[in-house]
Amino acid sequence: MIACLLIVVILVLPGSSKIHWNRSGIVGLAAVGMAQTTSVTSTVYLPLVLNTGLPPSRVVVDNHQAFDRCTLPTIQQMQTWWDHSPYWVHNLYLGGISFACRNNPLDQAWITAVARQGWSFILTWVGPQAPCTTYNNRMSSSTTTAYQQGRSEADLANAAAASLGITGGRVIYYDVESYSGADSACRSAVKSFMRGWVERLHELGAKAGGYGSPCTSYLSEWSTNNPAPDDVWIAYWILPPQYDPAASVWNVPCLSNSLWPNHQRLRQYAGGHPETWGGLSMTIDSSVLDGEIVTFQSPSPATAEGTLSDSQGLGAPQIRDMGALSPESGWVLVGDRLYWTSDAGSSWQEITPGSGSSAGILAVNFLDRQQGWLVRHTQGPAPWGSLAISYTENGGAAWQEFPLPVYTSPAASPVEAAFLDFIDANLGWLAVKLQTGSSFSLGRLFVTQDGGRTWEERSIPLGEPVKFLDAQRGWVAGGPSGELLYRTVDGGRTWQPQALPLPDSIAPAQALVGLPQFENAREGVLPVTISGSPDSQFVLYATGDSGESWGLATSLELDPGFEPGSPLPFSLGAGSRWWVGSSGSARLYTSALPAGVIALDFITDQSGWALAQEGSCQGYKPPSGLETPPFQCALRSRLLATSDGGFSWTEITLP
Repeated sequence: MIACLLIVVILVLPGSSKIHWNRSGIVGLAAVGMAQTTSVTSTVYLPLVLNTGLPPSRVVVDNHQAFDRCTLPTIQQMQTWWDHSPYWVHNLYLGGISFACRNNPLDQAWITAVARQGWSFILTWVGPQAPCTTYNNRMSSSTTTAYQQGRSEADLANAAAASLGITGGRVIYYDVESYSGADSACRSAVKSFMRGWVERLHELGAKAGGYGSPCTSYLSEWSTNNPAPDDVWIAYWILPPQYDPAASVWNVPCLSNSLWPNHQRLRQYAGGHPETWGGLSMTIDSSVLDGEIVTFQSPSPATAEGTLSDSQGLGAPQIRDMGALSPESGWVLVGDRLYWTSDAGSSWQEITPGSGSSAGILAVNFLDRQQGWLVRHTQGPAPWGSLAISYTENGGAAWQEFPLPVYTSPAASPVEAAFLDFIDANLGWLAVKLQTGSSFSLGRLFVTQDGGRTWEERSIPLGEPVKFLDAQRGWVAGGPSGELLYRTVDGGRTWQPQALPLPDSIAPAQALVGLPQFENAREGVLPVTISGSPDSQFVLYATGDSGESWGLATSLELDPGFEPGSPLPFSLGAGSRWWVGSSGSARLYTSALPAGVIALDFITDQSGWALAQEGSCQGYKPPSGLETPPFQCALRSRLLATSDGGFSWTEITLP
């Protein structure tokens, strides 16, 4: 098993800029003053068409599973997941005017290396969106013009594929994001655009597909086009989002099984969620396939038989979230069941509202050992139901439920995830992430001032978690590529980007920005994980003015070759100490914490919990298009506790 490192730092605010190393390997840190923000000049990379030695690309029917994420994984990350994950296929964003992910350049060298590992690909183009949306780049509302735009986008996408060496068989999917509530004129324009897209790709010798929500991208309307898309990539998600070996492309709402029935369907069934395979955690979307993708593998295609086995418990409920409230008390969300302990995990009591009869819990937040809230799906008129919030003031012994004004009509955009942030018994925020492709991050924000009974909608620039310091000042961080940070000073009515003085050495590495955590009303820290060349780092910023400004406090280099696929888990505990879990820093002590830690929560300088996840697979994994021998995978999550500041850990047994 790969060991995980736990970095423990004592933070004093404000002070000098020295870092002190002691014999135990614990770091003592005093914060620096605010540094000047530096500008970064973007570089445009133009790929060259090279002789890669790969066979020509081909279109094959694949019935395995695929993953996609906004940021391109590194070649080594792809190798780790080919060796250890249940995925065969990865989505490649070819580009498009609406593709805004901050990426290392996708080039033939990357494709060649990853294809030789065994991977096959979904090709996706993200161009203008429906005319009735608020996206910056939109299709024309004129059906004639939209048709010509579809043809032009096909030319651009095909040229992008060719520049990457994909000149043989190819199928390219167009990303049409949700435009719920659209009138017939808007839908007609999108339908006309898709007709031009498909027609032109066919003229260029390529196949054409489309991606979107079955209900709010109106996929079924494309079926009456002449020509219609060859394949569809259906975005309809299960809750909670997690890997599911039994996921199917069939029986989704708003799309008859009679449409695209002959191995012509892909389905994105899980939105952004963390998975850990081979010790590497990445936040991904998951898809199940029974349709056409692109491969460079040379053997003649044959329909793969069988499905991944669940014999080792892969489909078992996973630990989704946890919270430590004292050394003895805390909660854990396992699947859609909420459990409480008052004796440090020796025993557990289920406190799910309604005795667990209602599935679809999206978020849990406890302010203390008595007051807590959760957001869940209930039955409703929309295909995905409605949302409600439950409140307890006695540690989950009893709950009150109140409706949430999110699904105000059957055509409202579906919610992928929800995040709660309460700062006292009355004042709290609910951020929801709307279902989109991984190159977008859209959300809605609501505030309550009466403990969740009523809610007022505010605004939010990203569909990500929020952190508020008080009624006016708050932050949202992340976004499609993970590098964005916004701040509000009016309770979420308006937001402004907040720049961080990133080290010059990180470009063109990926910055994964976390939310701030505060020691008191003025002093706090903000973690940033740097993944990529020349070396991955963990960077910490500090503030002494309530987040008005952030100064670079320290940066810790991680071991060469270690490239995080998601933000490193971080926790600010009592006594100005903080902890970060990492698999790479030889200068720091190794704790008994296992690989795959995805969350940390310390509530004293000695006591804390960790959530770990690790997957493994057994059996031979052939490339796409080949017969599949028996192949078994297991994904396990564990809850661990420490009482000595992270030097040793004990697994907590759950119900």
